[in-house]
Amino acid sequence: MNWLANPIFRRYCRSRLRPNGLIAWLLVTLVLTGFTFFLARLSAMHRGGVLSVDAERMAIFPLMVIQGIILFFLGTGQVAGGITGEADEGVLDYQRLSPLTPVQKMLGYLFGLPVREWLLFFSTMPFSLWCFVQGKVPFAAWGSVYLIFISSAILYHLTGLTAGLVIRNKRWAFLSSMAMILLLYTVMPQVAKMGLLFFDYLTIWPVLDENLPSMLPRVTGEVVRVVQLFSKKVSLFNLQFSELVFTLFCQGGMLLALGTMVCRRWRRAESHLLGKSGAALLFVWLQTFLLGNALPLIKEGDVFPSKSFAFVLRNNKTYEPDFSEGLFVIIAYGVVTMVLLLALVYMITPAADVQLRGIRRAKKLGLPRVPIATDAASAWMWAMAMLSAGAVAWYLFAERILASDWFPDHTLPWYGLLAFWVVLLNAVMIFHAIVEGWGNRAIFLFGLFVGVVPLLLSFVVGVVADGWLTTSVWLGSLSPWSGAVLAPPVVIPGAELPSSVARAVPRAFYFCQCIMLIVNGVLWIKLRQKLQQRSAIAT
Repeated sequence: MNWLANPIFRRYCRSRLRPNGLIAWLLVTLVLTGFTFFLARLSAMHRGGVLSVDAERMAIFPLMVIQGIILFFLGTGQVAGGITGEADEGVLDYQRLSPLTPVQKMLGYLFGLPVREWLLFFSTMPFSLWCFVQGKVPFAAWGSVYLIFISSAILYHLTGLTAGLVIRNKRWAFLSSMAMILLLYTVMPQVAKMGLLFFDYLTIWPVLDENLPSMLPRVTGEVVRVVQLFSKKVSLFNLQFSELVFTLFCQGGMLLALGTMVCRRWRRAESHLLGKSGAALLFVWLQTFLLGNALPLIKEGDVFPSKSFAFVLRNNKTYEPDFSEGLFVIIAYGVVTMVLLLALVYMITPAADVQLRGIRRAKKLGLPRVPIATDAASAWMWAMAMLSAGAVAWYLFAERILASDWFPDHTLPWYGLLAFWVVLLNAVMIFHAIVEGWGNRAIFLFGLFVGVVPLLLSFVVGVVADGWLTTSVWLGSLSPWSGAVLAPPVVIPGAELPSSVARAVPRAFYFCQCIMLIVNGVLWIKLRQKLQQRSAIAT
């Protein structure tokens, strides 16, 4: 692709690379980078008594921190804030009329908005290259790390571009992009320790860990290399991959999904971020990777938090996870599945005005109904299909945990699948019905007063005294979120619960899930009536 022929990219090259602003940023960047480079090298060489080759390697990681701040934070924030500013000024509406394809527009903004940050990043690379050459770091090591570094930056920039197209407030678009990066590098690595490795591969950590021995000072690197002998390459249903290949595959899939969202918004400003079939495929793809990464970890116990957080190496003969850890990771898988479902169902559920336009168009074309795969069609069938797939994946994960050698005295009965399905059905279909029937304001109020407030009250009441724990359980079970937490200990025989709540948990779970099924039925009837009213209005 000829970048200079892209008018959007050229525009931002001219505006963001003007000498006055660029020189100031370059001076600040080079001064800070040079100070870090010389301080790390010389202090290690002259104060630490480190050999020259090892001293050169001491500056690699401080330089990477500076480069990460430039590309990951400043670049992503510039993309998110810049595209929101374009929307506020009406430039995006003008761009939709231009002859450029959606992909050309996306690439123009994706690389044009952060063009200054890319230039600042490349201005720091000579310092890193000096460290690699003088430190005798193999090209395979630093080349792999920086390949993922660049692909991660593009992924985060595309996330900022998507956030900027969705969130109209410039400040919130910027903050949401920064929050996403902070979550990926702080919270998600902890989630990965419970077997949900997919999220870890959206960062540079796996590839950096794999190549760490070649980039650290040689003695330290050899120690790390010995430790890594006890670790395994990433598996997907026992298919072995290198960290580099698997990270590129995971990030490539997310780039494709986010690119599809942006292109859909370029074609039509009011279109959903994902089509219904696209959302279903994305959910199945995510579940495949979550399940495929987690299952191979069960045999060695790496799926359990205590094994991941252990400071002393232990073998399988001495290490045994507690059964509560098994319950914990099963619950975590269910919660993550529910979050993914709610996010994707929200993306494909049509608002009232979208449905009205779709019904009018279908009648104008002489169609008996709105095609089920279009944005204007009801999303209930797609939501049912996705939650059913999620329940099966959740059940398979839980079944393999309990069928492992770690818990020979526990099994997961067949009705566990039914319980998981009902939990996801209640949470997802209630959410879908309110969004489609009553809109965003209604789901906000419902989520606050039904989804969050009972949980907060449950925590407050639970800390008062042991005698209030039963009341706490009943209050918490009123929230649809609680189903993912209560279902595993209820349906797994032999799951030990505290004596103070052992009787309350099953009763509260079954009672509240039955009430939610009734609420689901009532909402479905009301939603059908609303859809009939909209169809009558459209005529």
